[in-house]
Amino acid sequence: MIRQFYLENKYGDKYYFDYHNQTLISQINGLGFALELKYLEYKNHFARSEYNIPLTEITTTLVFLKGYAGYKAFVDFISKSNDDIKLYYKTDTFNAYCYVDIASLTKAELVSGTLQSTIILKKLSLWLKERTYEIIANGSSSGKVYSYSYPYYYSSSYEGKAFIKNEGLNDAPIVIEMIGNVIDPEVLIKKNGEVVSTLRLYLTAENITISINSIPSKQEIVMNAAGVVTDIYGVQDFEEDNFIFLDYGEYEIEFKPGVATETICKVTVLEGYLGI
Repeated sequence: MIRQFYLENKYGDKYYFDYHNQTLISQINGLGFALELKYLEYKNHFARSEYNIPLTEITTTLVFLKGYAGYKAFVDFISKSNDDIKLYYKTDTFNAYCYVDIASLTKAELVSGTLQSTIILKKLSLWLKERTYEIIANGSSSGKVYSYSYPYYYSSSYEGKAFIKNEGLNDAPIVIEMIGNVIDPEVLIKKNGEVVSTLRLYLTAENITISINSIPSKQEIVMNAAGVVTDIYGVQDFEEDNFIFLDYGEYEIEFKPGVATETICKVTVLEGYLGI
């Protein structure tokens, strides 16, 4: 499989840069990384004291094989996408995305019967690779492990447990979903048997989906009950972390739904990578 690029908006619409969509990428720059580094000097020896990851750009030339009709279709996609756009990079061995803003799209230039435009994307995040786990508390799967694209672990214990890991950079945000019934649910993150982070909500609800998103620019706690989405930020235990980040390494996660009926907890770790 050759490498593949495509955009996805917050509505789930995708725009592929390939022959099927008659839109090709002739060259692309900015897939690596740049760091802003600071050093301390010790008598002609230097040690890095800190680093920042600056806002960078991805620049590429788009070739619209359908001419103006293809260019217009892409502009329409951008216009309705607004924000929350992801740029995906996919190969046989790696699948990741980063959040981008479309900063500019040059006026199309006619070249050999096609239209060519230069697009500049502001890179708003690291390259993110999702690793998703699923715990079934009080279920009947009896601890089986299934070979999905991402590792899922099923637990039938009252306090469901799974082993998760972060193989990317430090401070990987996680997204937690609780599906079913809950009474004051908790999620505990342990490393070497010691609790290092906790999520706790003061809430009693049935047949709901609760989502806790730790991505710094998108942090929220919401509940979906019969299609009605409610902000429940205020029900969290403010003495706990709640928005959880993982350093590099392996962890045990423990889900306590607070009920004896089957409840699902999905945990997605967003591993961050500097370049691809």
